[in-house]
Amino acid sequence: MATITETLALGSAVGLDPKQLTDVFNSSSARCWSSDAYNPCPGVMEGVPSSSDYKGGFGAHLMLKDLRLGLQMAEGAGRPAHMARLASELYAQVVESHTATTPPLDFSAIYRVIYGGEEPKK
Repeated sequence: MATITETLALGSAVGLDPKQLTDVFNSSSARCWSSDAYNPCPGVMEGVPSSSDYKGGFGAHLMLKDLRLGLQMAEGAGRPAHMARLASELYAQVVESHTATTPPLDFSAIYRVIYGGEEPKK
């Protein structure tokens, strides 16, 4: 999710349409669950949390918990987990953006919280 999100945000920043960029991902080796079934960019796909203000879905707090468990396991095994560490830092920011008066955000909200992503203009 984090890498697809970063790529969609970068593409949007340089003027690419997120729907067209997603089509490119999904017809190439970039295709993955985050691009073809759970797209993090609002307006690209219906019926996913990004199209409903990141409500519902798999909570960012649960993703952070799982990443931290993976980091503990890697530490116990004496193995590096560089990508998991970076992802956990990003998801910690997503979780911290949640307030007591707002529902927990779906883990795809990394697009909005970290990269300032918004729904494509029509």
